Amino acid sequence: MLVEMSFKELIAEKRFQGLTENSITSYVNLFSDFGKWLRKEGVKDTQDLTSSVIKGYLMYCKEKGNKPKSINSKLKLLRAWVRWMIDEDIIDKDICKNIKLVREDDSPKIVREEDIHLALRHLRRKKRREDSLYSIRNHTIMITLIGTGLRVSELVSLNWNDIDFNDWLITIRTSKSRKRGSIPLSEALAKELKSWRDYVQDNFKEAPEAVFVTREGKRITRNGVQLFIKRLKKDLGIQGDFSPHAMRNVFIKRLLMNKANLREIQLLARHSKIEVTRQYIGYFQHELKEVLDEHDPLRGLI
Repeated sequence: MLVEMSFKELIAEKRFQGLTENSITSYVNLFSDFGKWLRKEGVKDTQDLTSSVIKGYLMYCKEKGNKPKSINSKLKLLRAWVRWMIDEDIIDKDICKNIKLVREDDSPKIVREEDIHLALRHLRRKKRREDSLYSIRNHTIMITLIGTGLRVSELVSLNWNDIDFNDWLITIRTSKSRKRGSIPLSEALAKELKSWRDYVQDNFKEAPEAVFVTREGKRITRNGVQLFIKRLKKDLGIQGDFSPHAMRNVFIKRLLMNKANLREIQLLARHSKIEVTRQYIGYFQHELKEVLDEHDPLRGLI
């Protein structure tokens, strides 16, 4: 079978299985890049696939600057593709069997406090000066990411009917675990979202269903949010970690700094295991010194 045909059949199978659109997109993007590399290497048929071919592609990804997490994500998708080909009797050998994942740095990405303040000041000034859809929307996106800990996929999937301003609740229909959930809505964030909603309603003949939209009224994409944050980082000369997902870590860090306990943070961050939440304490220890000084257990003893 031609490799290109196997790509198309697997994607069709995954759609039939009900994979999320984000997962389907991951396969499409991988096969697009992998397919180009295979054609360059002269590999057209599935029978020509070997462990060396897979390793060669992953090495190519590393050389062009892919990070360990990205390489591992591609390897996991390739493993699923290979297992499917074995099940379908397209190939008879697991060519990914002895290919190990690359070691990742799984520590939380720490955003400096001064970078957050710098970014928010810049976005607030731009919002006041321009009063445009993009300036108001981008400021609201940043506030929402920091104020809720939403993942990017969850943020771009938000609809206005997911936000209950009366019960102070945001319903999440597309989560990492694919389970429906909800998070509380703070008064400060509710004020920002209402202001953005008013702007949208005043500037579109028919109010969009999605919370965050483009000038054309279409739902903003994950890539759109990532590009906005990437441009903001470049424009402000921020050198450290600064990405949409890192804003989730800002959310957790600020909960810790404001004295929330681990169980509360676990629930608000929607971590399945408290061990995941606990790891943040070590990375934010220097940020918590003021809390220790305020509640020093040695006060009055020495």
